[in-house]
Amino acid sequence: MRLAEASCAEGCCGALCVTIQRDGDYVLWGEWRNPDEDEVDVPASLFEAQEHQREVERATADRSWEWPARTVARLLEQDLRERTDWLARWECELGALSASERLAEQLVAADPRQAAEVRGGSTEFARQPAP
Repeated sequence: MRLAEASCAEGCCGALCVTIQRDGDYVLWGEWRNPDEDEVDVPASLFEAQEHQREVERATADRSWEWPARTVARLLEQDLRERTDWLARWECELGALSASERLAEQLVAADPRQAAEVRGGSTEFARQPAP
């Protein structure tokens, strides 16, 4: 399992990988490696399987570390992956989305009234020219 990757790419500056194996009531994290390095000095760790499962579930649900742009990217990726037909018609696959300032720049660059749907209020007021 790849736990971390350099921002440029694994093939460029490396990544931190580990083999995770379940053996009965225990989970072993071992065989640490970095494809960009000959040796990674991290000792193997043994966990009780139930405790390990609880911690994986807790960590998966924890979003306290996530900054706003990352949250937007995660939610957008989740939504796009649920729409299975949109890329199939172009014979494309969704690789990954990353937090980007380009989305914010695109949103603020144009008059939002051009793509917005009026929900309440006055359509005539919404269509008035910008001051």
